[in-house]
Amino acid sequence: MRIKLALTAVVAAVLVAGQSVPASAAGTYTEMNTLPGGSTNRAFGINSSGIVVGDSNATAGSTVMRAAKWNSAGVITDLGTLPGDTSSTAFAVNNHDTTIVGRSTGTLERAVRWDAGGTMTVLPGVAGAVRTRAYSVNNSRVTAGFSVTADGNWHAMRWGADAVATELPGLPTAVSTGATWINNLGVTVGASATPDGVNHAVRWSSGGTVTALPAVPGYPTTAATAISDSGISVGGASATPGGPPRAVLWKASGAVVMLPMYPGDTASYAFGVNNSGWVIGYSLTPAGKHRPVLWKPAGTVHNLTLGSPGGGDPYGINSAGTAVGVASPDGGLPQRAAVWSP
Repeated sequence: MRIKLALTAVVAAVLVAGQSVPASAAGTYTEMNTLPGGSTNRAFGINSSGIVVGDSNATAGSTVMRAAKWNSAGVITDLGTLPGDTSSTAFAVNNHDTTIVGRSTGTLERAVRWDAGGTMTVLPGVAGAVRTRAYSVNNSRVTAGFSVTADGNWHAMRWGADAVATELPGLPTAVSTGATWINNLGVTVGASATPDGVNHAVRWSSGGTVTALPAVPGYPTTAATAISDSGISVGGASATPGGPPRAVLWKASGAVVMLPMYPGDTASYAFGVNNSGWVIGYSLTPAGKHRPVLWKPAGTVHNLTLGSPGGGDPYGINSAGTAVGVASPDGGLPQRAAVWSP
């Protein structure tokens, strides 16, 4: 699950990557196993070794989810919850398979980290936080996410390998700021909201300096959801807060690119990118379904195969181009953890 915050800036020109001409359906589709007794699961992250993380229920029909890890052979492990909590979700795993991050939920939602042995550590939020979530972790075990206080304001967070928390600054006058991804160079992306209700995609240097990413002319509300080690950032932009989004990409040079929708579709969003510039996300059909798609560096948009009618959202992609996410049948449930192999 990626937060869809957004941002704005002045840009001299906008590039459009490719045409809205689809290639043939891409990716071999596989569904991951649930925990024993479960009926629904979701995948959110995958590392370079093919380790997948997400969550699963353990009782058919239950809405209580447990953080889960699938090894490269597809064997599932229940990662558990903090003592006293009832549910949990894992959002990301680093390439060394030394750290998984996510949330554990009971009375409050708390950000957590699992080490290689499965031991959980709480990642503290800001004072008065009612919800804190860790979304991404790099190979140095530095983690990015957000913390929400009772007034509804978001606070971008970064936790060091020692689990010490640092609040990342927003743009001047920002009222809410969230971080979504950190790469292996320590560069973080997310969004910062100003009092006028407009969200602005932002990037933080490894030292914590915040910079607004350029906006597409006519689409001032933007958010960045991921950044590769090669410096490519992706996310979404809309003409008005809450309006239909369009998937966008920021090159390492800073140039902003609007990615094409699948022909006939009405909106799109990008959730992940690898170092080769492969981007994954969704394109919204006229019927309101999320069509899982892959954008290749040449700009072509590819429809990702599904196992049954319905929709899907790919959330993570690794260096080999394998993507993971959530597939939803026409009825909406049960959701299934999906893997798309190139």
